Amino acid sequence: MTPGEWPLLESFLYEAIFVPEGYEGEVPLSIIYDDPKCRAAFEAFGTLDDDRALVAQADGEVVGTCWVRTTDEYGHIDDETPSFSISLLEPYRGQGIGGALMSQMLAELQEAGYARASLSVQKENPALRLYERQGFRIVGDGANQSEWLMVRRLDFTRTPTVLEFRRLNPSDLPTFIEMRIAQLLEEGAQKTCDLRPALRDYYQRHLADGTFVSWLALSDGEIVGTSGLSIVEKPPYFGCLTGRLGLLSSMYVRPDLRRQGIARDLLLRIVDEAKERGCGAVHITASEAGTHLYRACGFTPHERFMQLVP
Repeated sequence: MTPGEWPLLESFLYEAIFVPEGYEGEVPLSIIYDDPKCRAAFEAFGTLDDDRALVAQADGEVVGTCWVRTTDEYGHIDDETPSFSISLLEPYRGQGIGGALMSQMLAELQEAGYARASLSVQKENPALRLYERQGFRIVGDGANQSEWLMVRRLDFTRTPTVLEFRRLNPSDLPTFIEMRIAQLLEEGAQKTCDLRPALRDYYQRHLADGTFVSWLALSDGEIVGTSGLSIVEKPPYFGCLTGRLGLLSSMYVRPDLRRQGIARDLLLRIVDEAKERGCGAVHITASEAGTHLYRACGFTPHERFMQLVP
């Protein structure tokens, strides 16, 4: 973006305002000026060292913008982390332009030595999927409970060199069982017996009859993350003719590799397994640390568990 184009950021910020389904009327233009966090996204742009902006053009017209700042705008974390704003004119959405702009900006930030980038998005905004594809992960609520705060790491020195996903097979059970025990102890369970024989018996039986399935994350051939789905049956009901219920367990990632999106990738795969097997709902008794992840993936809290209806 050239300095002469910087004033366009105001109108593009207005274009980026998410309007939820069912909203009637027009969002007033004044909102971007009355809200200090909105103003911080464009006010005096170009005067700060961290100000960076890219544009997408069609037939000589600017049709999309992507810019970052470290001011106290929505998505701001600290003065070392640039926060993203991105906007496209409506006719140019859904064509991959936003992803191309973000990829270019992330590459420039990484080359410049930034450790991470951040952004804020309304929880109902479909753009959340774009940000996830670009590697951003939810870390908690944003400025209010209607938003997610997302972070994308740019320093990949500790990221697994090779990360692959596959289903659990019987030969993986010794490692899988040790990680299950590590998870239970980490969550506060007391070690009162040797749990290994009972776990081995359970997994062998239910892997064999298809009522237990697991996806694993591996780095350089080593298991670094686990998931598990036990399928139980109750009498069919109006919401589920199969009567099948999926119970999640073993959602565990090696401590040094957490907050990199591995748990989310595993969770999405295991939820897909529940759908394919006709489960009417998926339940998990979530740890406090896992609650944000499950909420972000559509689970809703109940008195003693969290539930997702696929």
